[in-house]
Amino acid sequence: MKKKYLIITALLLFILFIITHPSVSTAAAANGLLLWYEQILPALLPLAILSNLMVYSNYMQIVTKYLYPVTKHFVPTSKNGCFAFLGGMLFGFPLGSKISADLVRQKKIRKEEGEILAICFNQLSPVFVSGYLLTNILNMPEMALPSYAALYLPPVCYAVWRLKKQKITNEKNSASDSVLNFRIIDAGIMNGFESLTKLGGYIVLFSIFAALLHTYNTKYPLANLICTGLVEVTTGISCLKNSYLPLRYIYPLAVFFASFGGLCGFAQTCSMTAECGFSRTRYLICRLCFAAASSMISCLFGILFIA
Repeated sequence: MKKKYLIITALLLFILFIITHPSVSTAAAANGLLLWYEQILPALLPLAILSNLMVYSNYMQIVTKYLYPVTKHFVPTSKNGCFAFLGGMLFGFPLGSKISADLVRQKKIRKEEGEILAICFNQLSPVFVSGYLLTNILNMPEMALPSYAALYLPPVCYAVWRLKKQKITNEKNSASDSVLNFRIIDAGIMNGFESLTKLGGYIVLFSIFAALLHTYNTKYPLANLICTGLVEVTTGISCLKNSYLPLRYIYPLAVFFASFGGLCGFAQTCSMTAECGFSRTRYLICRLCFAAASSMISCLFGILFIA
C-alpha cells in the first residue's frame, strides 16, 4: 500500500513540474526526442529489424552453425544462445536484451540462459563507445582497447561463471525450415518500430526527470552530473564534455555510466523483457556491480595511460 501511494505521489509531482515549468519540460522533451530521432533510431532500427528477421525466419540457425564451434570456447552458451551473445556485443544496448527475450519467447533457449544473456550482453556497442564516448566527448580515441576491456570483461566473466553453473545444454528442438517471406518481413519491421518507439518514450520521460534535477539543485553541479548519468546514460555522458573535473576523474565516471546504462536503460530493458519473467532486481544489482568493477579497472588504465 505504501508503495502504491509513493508511486502516485511521484507521478503527481512529475505532472506538477511539467505544468509549473512548461518551457523547461518542453525543452527537455525536445532534446530527448532529438536524441532519439538523430542517434538512436537510425543506429538501432535497421539492426532491430534484421535481428527480428534472423530469429523469426530461422536463418539464425545457419549463422550459429558456424559461429557456435568458435564462441563456445569463450562463453559457454547454447548453440542458439551464441546469437544473443554476439548480437548483444555487436548491436549493443538495448538490442542485447531484446534478442535474448525473443529467443526465450520462441523457445529456442531456456529462460535461465536468456536472463543471464540479457544481463551480461546488453552493453553499449563498441561503435558507441569508441565513436561517441571516447572520440566526441572525451577526445581520447586511443583509449578504445582499454575501455573495451574495462566495460566488457566483468560481464563476460560473470556470464562464464553463471552459464557453467547452470550447465547450459542445447535444446533438442525439431528442425525448422528457414523461411523468409513478406509476412515475416512486415512483422519484423513493425516489431522494430514498436520497440524503438517505446525507447523514445522512455528517453523523453527520463530527460524531463533529469531536467527536474537540474532545476531544483543548482548549488551542487557534481551531484547533478552524477544523478543525470545514473538516470539517462547518453545525457549524462554528454554532460561530461563541459565538466570542470580532471580527465583522470571524468574517464572512470564515464565508464561507470556506460556500464550501468542508467535507470532509463533499466526501464527500457524491463519493457523489452516484460513477457519473459526475468528478475529485475537481479538485473539492476548485477549492472551496478559491473559498473563498479568497470570503473575500478578504468581507474587503473587511467593511471597507466592518462597523463
